[in-house]
Amino acid sequence: MAKKEKKKETIAKAEKIKKETQQPEQKPTVVKKEQKEEQKEEQKVQKIRIEEKKYELQLAARKDFSRIEIEKNKLEQNGYDVKITTTKKNGKIFYRLRLAGLFTPSEAKKLGEKLKKRFPSIDEYWVQKVK
Repeated sequence: MAKKEKKKETIAKAEKIKKETQQPEQKPTVVKKEQKEEQKEEQKVQKIRIEEKKYELQLAARKDFSRIEIEKNKLEQNGYDVKITTTKKNGKIFYRLRLAGLFTPSEAKKLGEKLKKRFPSIDEYWVQKVK
């Protein structure tokens, strides 16, 4: 009988060790339907934001380069990154002052209004889609 008890004891110890070393059963993470829908919606919004950033904010267009340069310097002194571009209309060259970077239409409009209020020399602005 001692052999049978030893065998039972050995089996019991082996099972105990097996249980201790086994990793707990991991239940699969269940994502609720609402969470999945929210994630999809957020991904759509992020995609739209990226796609919409195809606009520049133009602050002035003048034939006189020196006036554009003065405005450019004012904006740069206040921390804005600006650029001067040119276009030809009716055989005349116009210098355009634009903020560097791309914006969504709503971002550009909001920034345009802010700049109009802050700088009296900016009396209008244009939101231009980049080609």
